[in-house]
Amino acid sequence: MKKQTKRKVIAATLSLAVVGSMYAYNAYAVETAVNPTKVALVRMDIQPHTKITEKMIFEREVPANAIPPNAFITKEQIVGKYTTEGFGISENSFFLKNNVKSKNELPDAAILSLEKGEVAFPLLVDLETSSGNSIVPGTFVDLYFLNMEGSQGELMTDKNEQSVLFGGLFPQVRVTSVKDGETNDAFREEQDSNGETKEVKSAARLYTLAVTPAQLQYLNRAKKLGTIMPVASQNIEEGDNKKLLSSFNQVSDQTVILKYIEDKSKNKISDHVKQQLNFGREFSSVKQ
Repeated sequence: MKKQTKRKVIAATLSLAVVGSMYAYNAYAVETAVNPTKVALVRMDIQPHTKITEKMIFEREVPANAIPPNAFITKEQIVGKYTTEGFGISENSFFLKNNVKSKNELPDAAILSLEKGEVAFPLLVDLETSSGNSIVPGTFVDLYFLNMEGSQGELMTDKNEQSVLFGGLFPQVRVTSVKDGETNDAFREEQDSNGETKEVKSAARLYTLAVTPAQLQYLNRAKKLGTIMPVASQNIEEGDNKKLLSSFNQVSDQTVILKYIEDKSKNKISDHVKQQLNFGREFSSVKQ
């Protein structure tokens, strides 16, 4: 009887082991087939043209085959990007790559990069004035003014009769975007036929510069009177700005150039604008 009982116990144990192994194998096979993957999803409805923050995202494990191939997976890939114009995202949806772009990929990236109190000023450039296509968004340029004119102020075509007017306009102007001749970003990333991302660089044709409304009063006039030339410049710390402005004015004849632009304008530039640029006193000392 003892041997028979022992055999029954062994048989039951083996049966349980077989059933347990089969259950574990089936669970493993199901999990392998489903391949649960943690993915970022939309916590709340997001309107078009909205910057995405971490509070708009939650993560959940879903079957890998349920994730669209063009979906972002991690929240680190999404935070700080924008929903595209005309395409919002519904709650509990995936973040799809064609509906979510980085700021630089948006058509109005130059405007989004403006800070409080700044306006956009567009400036056409070429290989020479773009410093060999080396000026990228986020860098700084000093703006200079060049004009070739005759003795009476009219533009001349005969080089023997020309005189040169050259000097500074404004230092430390920030470049917010660089576009090529097709209005694409001159410095961008594109995917090749294999789906790999590569850096693309094309010739710069248009800068968008961040300027103040007071600076814009002079720049738009200067564009009509002559040529505005951007010169690559290293960013100066905020504490050194006052010293920089004084030095730039002295070295580049900035006050003379701005006075020339004002004299050529049919509508005079207001004293309020000059005071914003700290040129009120300097202008009064320039000979009429």
